[in-house]
Amino acid sequence: MTRIRFTQAIVQLLIEMIDAQESPIIDWVKRSAMEQTHLYKAGRSKCDGIIKRSAHQRACAMDIYFINDKNEVAPPIKGFEYWHKRWAELGGKPMIEWDKNHFE
Repeated sequence: MTRIRFTQAIVQLLIEMIDAQESPIIDWVKRSAMEQTHLYKAGRSKCDGIIKRSAHQRACAMDIYFINDKNEVAPPIKGFEYWHKRWAELGGKPMIEWDKNHFE
């Protein structure tokens, strides 16, 4: 997916989330190689940022978190499976089970 198409699709997804009364917050859209390598060394990514580059390095991935009524990070009301299914319909990649907040 191109960066332009990714932006269009992720905006559509966020609008749908908000319309469904979800409270999404965005995080980690664009990463440098150094940031990616740091996450890899910390065990928070399977991409090292050099040999195996992350879609975040091309700004073609976004981590989306959800906030509940207590202003805490919580699962989305409709569930991750619902939103990843919708994301796939918009052209995105399937959910990564160990990284459900990741939309690529």
